Amino acid sequence: MKNFLSINVFLLILFQTLKAQTLESDNFNAYTIGNVGTDITASVPGQGGFYTDFPGGSNSEAQIVNIDASHGKSLQLTGSAGASATKFMWKNGLGTAWAARTSGNDILKLSFSLYTGNATGGVGRGTVLIYDGTTHKTLLGAGYEYDTQRIVGIAYYTKISNGVTGNYLFYLEPPTYSYPPNTWITLNCTFNKTTGAVTWTTPGGVTYGPASTHVPAAAGVDPFELDFVSVAGVGNTIAHITSFDDYMVTATNNATLVTREAMAEESNVSVYPNPAADFIHIQSESPVTKIEIVDIAGRKKDMHFDHEKIDIRNLTPGIYIITMEIKGSKFSKKFIKK
Repeated sequence: MKNFLSINVFLLILFQTLKAQTLESDNFNAYTIGNVGTDITASVPGQGGFYTDFPGGSNSEAQIVNIDASHGKSLQLTGSAGASATKFMWKNGLGTAWAARTSGNDILKLSFSLYTGNATGGVGRGTVLIYDGTTHKTLLGAGYEYDTQRIVGIAYYTKISNGVTGNYLFYLEPPTYSYPPNTWITLNCTFNKTTGAVTWTTPGGVTYGPASTHVPAAAGVDPFELDFVSVAGVGNTIAHITSFDDYMVTATNNATLVTREAMAEESNVSVYPNPAADFIHIQSESPVTKIEIVDIAGRKKDMHFDHEKIDIRNLTPGIYIITMEIKGSKFSKKFIKK
């Protein structure tokens, strides 16, 4: 019976995984280093079919660059050094891909890496946004705010206190959390077409949703276009440089989100060395937010956890289980203390 149940669970997970669909994605590695396009009026597509709309700008403000070996090539946008200027870059086809999605895949997921860029200060943001067909409603989006060095989310909501509906900006973490220049971070967000609700997952794995002061306003609305956006606000004097990489837009459902991500995350977690005498290390693509170690009798051990390194010198030799919390999910691994 146990084997029968295991097979059925495996088949269910496989079925759910196959239901998820990638609608648009790119890692820019197949592109040529240099300008993305030759036109800044969105009339002629450039590399990868991307259009650039840069009023008062130049083609050199959207480039394929090689920042570091770990990310390979990435997209770099240079913002305006003046005030109140916005630059957009996009490709066509997301709306068509969404319309052809598997029935029931009504959750839109966006994930991408962002390089916080070359300068602090100034006023503006570097973001990835997904619009509806009017391009006035931001169904979901996220990015980095230059002056505060904080990550932000953007979504179409109604503010209860005044009844105003629009694209609202939400800070995804407390003001004590910030990200310095020239730092890679990863952002994830989802839009539920049925409810209009948006959730974000921060680089630290914390899930954020707008407070009860705001209610979703885009229920039933379909996505149409993904844009890379560089915004310079009033009073800005800095040409901010931001890079993007490894973006992916997926149509999925609740079951697939939970199962597929948990499986992928667990497969990327390792504890080493094993056996170990002094220290063990946790290797994970996403940050570990909490750990717990118990012996084979279930007794919890107080341990010091510092940047994925754990001091186990005070443990008696034997077999232990370490449970790690990553992006809201828990994973367990066995290790041996020598």
